[in-house]
Amino acid sequence: MLQSLSLEPVYDSSEHDIVRDLMVPCLSQSTVYLRGVGFFASGWLRLAAHGLVGLVANGGRATFVVSPILQDEDWDAMRLGAIAKDNPAIKAALGRTIQDLEQSLQEETRNTLAWLVADGALEFLIAVPRDRQSQGDYHDKVGLFLDEQQDKVAFHGSFNDSIKGSLNGEAFSVFRSWDSGQAVYVAKHERRLKDLAANRNGQFEVFAIPDAARESLIRLRTTIFRPYQLATNSGSGLAIADMSAPVCPYNLHDYQKQAIDEWLKNDCLGLWEMATGTGKTITSLAGATAAFSLKQKLAMVVLVPYLHLLDQWEHEARAFGFDPVLCSSAHDHWYPKASSRIDDFKSGATNHVTLMAVHATASGGTFQKLLCRLPKDCLLLVADEVHSLGAAKLRNALSPHADLRMGLSATPRRWFDEEGTQVLLSYFRGIVFEFGLEQAIGKYLTPYDYNPVLVSLTADEMTAFQELSARIALAAKKAQDDDTAQTRLERLLLERARIIWAAENKLPAVMELLRHAKSQAERNHESFGHLLIYCAPGEHAAVLRSVSSLGLRCHEFVHTVPLRERTQLLDAFGKGEIQVLVAMKCLDEGVDVPSTRTAIFMASTTNPREFVQRRGRVLRRAPGKTVATIYDLITAPPIDAGPWDEGGRSVLRHEMPRFAEFSSAAQNQYAARRVVRDLLDRYGMLHLLDLRPWDIYHESGASGDLDPTAQPEEIQLCSGGEYGNGK
Repeated sequence: MLQSLSLEPVYDSSEHDIVRDLMVPCLSQSTVYLRGVGFFASGWLRLAAHGLVGLVANGGRATFVVSPILQDEDWDAMRLGAIAKDNPAIKAALGRTIQDLEQSLQEETRNTLAWLVADGALEFLIAVPRDRQSQGDYHDKVGLFLDEQQDKVAFHGSFNDSIKGSLNGEAFSVFRSWDSGQAVYVAKHERRLKDLAANRNGQFEVFAIPDAARESLIRLRTTIFRPYQLATNSGSGLAIADMSAPVCPYNLHDYQKQAIDEWLKNDCLGLWEMATGTGKTITSLAGATAAFSLKQKLAMVVLVPYLHLLDQWEHEARAFGFDPVLCSSAHDHWYPKASSRIDDFKSGATNHVTLMAVHATASGGTFQKLLCRLPKDCLLLVADEVHSLGAAKLRNALSPHADLRMGLSATPRRWFDEEGTQVLLSYFRGIVFEFGLEQAIGKYLTPYDYNPVLVSLTADEMTAFQELSARIALAAKKAQDDDTAQTRLERLLLERARIIWAAENKLPAVMELLRHAKSQAERNHESFGHLLIYCAPGEHAAVLRSVSSLGLRCHEFVHTVPLRERTQLLDAFGKGEIQVLVAMKCLDEGVDVPSTRTAIFMASTTNPREFVQRRGRVLRRAPGKTVATIYDLITAPPIDAGPWDEGGRSVLRHEMPRFAEFSSAAQNQYAARRVVRDLLDRYGMLHLLDLRPWDIYHESGASGDLDPTAQPEEIQLCSGGEYGNGK
């Protein structure tokens, strides 16, 4: 009990070790600890570990009211602990490494901090001025201990809860409730602390961790003073390096475990070809934890094509215990922060470091020089949507300095780019695991019905298509040795592709589908919504106007929509507040829209990467979703076109790869085939029903029908902050 302690009236750092002589003994005898402190750093927990063990053993609880100025790693640990209160999987993962509390506080401080917050043993409240224009911060240093006998000890002084605080010249005055002359001081400090924690302080407002996160109140700080001391060879130094181990908080599926096993067998090298929606991100992070276990340290570099994917990856990585630095032109001061983390890793202050960068930034010289500072043998490069990195201008992102390599994609082979495909296969040492759509549907992805809708070109469109085809044939011959001719060829190919994408009869066909579906829902007294429309570049405004004219709540999802608004849009779509989303390319890769029940494909290039990704958006599982429906507008020759017209055959070659891909895994495969059977038979192309997309192109030699500008166009369409740049 507190009365059993021989407490001094004043503890001065020139005479005492304040943590050891005052804090630890009082914590050990208490069931409640209230602390108001201007600055807190998790290293203090390490100093007070023995006392905190006693507090927890007594069934006690510590509440800290602190200023919003925190080190980012400590804030992340507090926030993870708060999330884990309501997430058993994350809490279990945190607890997995906690065996001896005192040892864990000394060796895995931030992981243990998160665990104690999740378990309710520690609580953190953030104090900010009620007048938000104020330049001041909460800067008090006061505390109260309470034991089972209701005896209390209060203290007040200059000591912050940090390693630096323990090294400064500091002092505390101490007051005991059982001393009649001091009881009034104890009561005063107790009331101050309780009023503050209960949000009754007139100057400062107090927020719990989730509310502080939502209000963006935290001001993360870095300091030239290291919040730890490295261990010395003599053992006399205080070793409080962050040595927490990243762990997987999920129960993996068998196929995910197999992917990791095959990658490990291949010396931590390889590509994973996994269907969209089968959990490539989680599988790769779990693989990274396996690599950490193997190496006992890990420098992980994650490369993604788009800025919004950085946020998604960061969210998942933190659940595993990784602490990423996001690297792109959209993230201020990313370079010094990444450089500092690398220094900490190399010095042994931490056993893992994580950098996440967009492809454009990663391919720049600045980022590559950073990677060269990391040890090769524990440097893991994880490339999401790896097919993009086969492009000539992005290949520099594939650092030869990384000995561990993992590539992720539903479509790792680059369409009609054998050189780029070979670059990827060579760098990652081949495809080590495949998990296709057919294996995933039903158990991991939603089954789907595929409904092809034939839309005929007009006579004028067909004439324009044939004229462009003739010009393309001439340009293709010249393009072999002439860069200028190659550029002209690409322009002609794009112009012809637009005839297919934006065929005049497509919008009326979509409107007819919507009117029918809307009236059917009304007849059945069902809600109508969760519908996604993919349209051609430049067509979304007209589609949006037409859909809105039916009285449907709709919104565009294109590159001009700010990143901060996209989450709100997707949330409203999931709740049914928005019934229809009209999208272009910005929903192709990495954006989860699991609530989508129905998708209408008005336009798609011939590149399987695009239409496979788009289908994946529709097949993700969601509560109450038992089947997805895809309507695919297939451009067909005019009804009166001659059966041996080469232009008509070329149009069908353009569209059939997508039909072949979509119909093969649909639960109504043979009903879908009947829609196109007569048309193909008319052109002598019925055998295409039995071929896969790649085979269709190779059989027809139709390289001139593909869209070679797909990648540059994606960059152009998403240039409004979608990619980031290489600064």
